[in-house]
Amino acid sequence: MEKRYEIVRNRFVRLGIVIGVMFCLIWMGAGPYPHLVNDGPSWHIIWEGSFGQAAEADLGSGVGGILEIFFANHSAAPATCYDENDSSVIEGWCDTAGLGYANADDFNVELAHSTTFDVVIRVRGNKTQCWRSDKFYDTDLRVRWTSADLSVGGDTEMTGVVSQNDSGIDFLYMNFYDDNSGSGYSLSKDASADITSIKFEAYY
Repeated sequence: MEKRYEIVRNRFVRLGIVIGVMFCLIWMGAGPYPHLVNDGPSWHIIWEGSFGQAAEADLGSGVGGILEIFFANHSAAPATCYDENDSSVIEGWCDTAGLGYANADDFNVELAHSTTFDVVIRVRGNKTQCWRSDKFYDTDLRVRWTSADLSVGGDTEMTGVVSQNDSGIDFLYMNFYDDNSGSGYSLSKDASADITSIKFEAYY
């Protein structure tokens, strides 16, 4: 009787282990059917390089991207200064201060030495990149940049300011700036600096 009892007991133990393993697999989602997971939105690089897509007029119909980069006279109130929606106005600020701007790839801009400036990058996002249901979301766009010569660490995120958010048009316009934590940037005489990376990204 002891041997039979031991055999029966072992069978029950083995059966219990099998049932337990099957329950765990079912509970963990394992089985013969695919298990699909929606990871949700994530950041996508719209453009990455030393600058961006060329001039504003060249982006093309419906295309979101980088419009222009400005080396603007340092502003003590950037959040209200850089909400300007007219590129020519910001270009005027640059010219007046002896600074400059670029709306083409592989640019060289001559800047007045010892003049404090902020770096401002103008972008537009389309409805694929930053539209949810019935309106644009400015938090769905960002610009990150790198410049070892200006002591800007890898992929430093710029501060975004909305210049036009109108659900009745095709784009959200924003200006992203870096004012060096309120101190601005400057170049000494005969010095030069490279912007080694710019990334324009959208969250969708």
